[in-house]
Amino acid sequence: MSESIVIDAEFKALIPGLRAQELGALEQSIKAEGCRDALVVWWKCGEGILIDGHHRLEICRRHGIEYRVERLEFGGRDEVMDWIDRNQMARRNLTPDQFTLLLGRLYNRQKQKHGGERKSSGQNDHLIKTSEKLAVEYGVSEKTVRRAGGFAKELEETPELAEAVKEGKSIVKVKRALKEKRRENRRRRNRIKVKSAKNVSEAIKQAKFATIVIDPPWDWEDEGDVNQMGRAKPDYSTLSFDELKRLPVAELADQDCHLYLWITNRSLPKGFPLLEAWGFRYITCLTWRKPSYGMGNYFRGQTEHVLFAVKGSQPLKRKDVGTIFDAPRGKGGHSSKPSVFFDLVQSCSPGPFLEMFGREDRKGWVVWGENG
Repeated sequence: MSESIVIDAEFKALIPGLRAQELGALEQSIKAEGCRDALVVWWKCGEGILIDGHHRLEICRRHGIEYRVERLEFGGRDEVMDWIDRNQMARRNLTPDQFTLLLGRLYNRQKQKHGGERKSSGQNDHLIKTSEKLAVEYGVSEKTVRRAGGFAKELEETPELAEAVKEGKSIVKVKRALKEKRRENRRRRNRIKVKSAKNVSEAIKQAKFATIVIDPPWDWEDEGDVNQMGRAKPDYSTLSFDELKRLPVAELADQDCHLYLWITNRSLPKGFPLLEAWGFRYITCLTWRKPSYGMGNYFRGQTEHVLFAVKGSQPLKRKDVGTIFDAPRGKGGHSSKPSVFFDLVQSCSPGPFLEMFGREDRKGWVVWGENG
C-alpha cells in the first residue's frame, strides 16, 4: 500500500500501548499471516490521518508487508477522539485503569459538548443524562461513569500518571512512587538547609524535620507522687505537662514526619494527649527491654517505651523491625538512651533528624537540648 498516512501525535497518545509480550505476538502474527485488519484513517482534505493501527503500520513498514486502509469521515477532532476511545474500549487486553480512563475521557468530552450533565435525546425532547447513557452502553453504574470522569481529569493534570496508565502500569504503585519522590525532594532541601546552618538555632529556624525523637524532661510530681524517683530524680530542669504541650513540635515537623516519643510506664497516660496536641496520630509502641530492674513503687521497672506517631503519610524505610529491642542502659546516667535505638531510627525513618532534649552531640542529627 503506497498511500501516505499521517501520524497525529495527539491521537496516537490517546491509545493505550501494548505490553512487550503482546507486541511481540502481534509482530509474529503479521509476519506469518499478513496484516489481516485494515488500518483506519480519518480522511480529511485528501489525506489519511491514522486513528487505529499504529503498531500494525510500524511492523508492516519494517518488514515490507502490504496493508489495507479504511477511510472514515468525521465532523471534527472531538468526534475522532470519541471514536478512538470507543474503539479502544472494545479491546480485551485493557487494564481496569485503562478502561476507566477511556470511559472518563468519553464522558468528559460529551458532557462538555452538550454543556453539562444533561442532553436532549432528540426524541420528544426527552432529557437523558450523559452519565446514564454511557452507563447503559457499557454496563456500569452512573456513579462509575462520573468517577471515571474525575479520574480522567486527574490524569490530564498529571502526565506521569497518564503515561503510566497508557503503559498498563499499576496506578496505585505509580502514585505512591510519585508521592515518595515529592517527599524525598522536600527532605533533600531540608537536609541542605540543616547542613548549611551555622548552629542548632539556625537549623531549627530554617529547616523542617522528617524525623523527630523527643525525650521530654518529665515532671513526675504532677503525677501525684512526690519524689517518686528517689535517688534517681533527674538533676536537670523539668517541664510540666502543660509546658510540654506548648512545645513547638508541630512547627519543627515537616508535613510528613515520624515522631518517636520516649515515655516511662508511669507517664504513659500523658503521651497520647501530647501527640494530639503536637498534631500527630499514634501508630504503635516500641519497648526497650533493659538488662536489669530499676526503681518502682509497685513493680520494678525493666522497660521503657517509645510511642511512634506520624504526621501526614510517610512510610518506613523497612518492614522487618519488631516492637521490642534489647540494649544496655545508656552511658550518660539517668535518662540517657542506648545508641542502638538511634541506629534503629535511622534504619527505619528518613532524615533530616532532630533530637529534642538530647544530652550529647550525635552525628547526622540536629540535637536541641541541654547542649544546644
